[in-house]
Amino acid sequence: MINKEAGEGPLDESDMLDAILNSGIETVKAGRARLRLALPQHRDLVVGNHSLAFRSLCTAYEVAALTVEDLRKEIPRREELLEEYEKLCRDIEADAVAMLEGETSNRWR
Repeated sequence: MINKEAGEGPLDESDMLDAILNSGIETVKAGRARLRLALPQHRDLVVGNHSLAFRSLCTAYEVAALTVEDLRKEIPRREELLEEYEKLCRDIEADAVAMLEGETSNRWR
């Protein structure tokens, strides 16, 4: 996803996020598709939920998942940051399930 010139150090986190958000990818649609794959038991609910909160969650999931992909390609790998984003993906998946099952949270409304 992110191209760097040879010999340059790794992008900092904000540069990675800017590159993802400015890539032209429709992040809501891509995040929704990723959630459908990650949560097969909730596929129909993922497709049917168009609330603003769920759309925001889809965007966050896409950004986090793309960041994980980019971090996995780095040499040397920034393991601590990679683990943080992998955990973020799992947390977003849990929030998605809770939202789809009708639970509420102060984190999303």
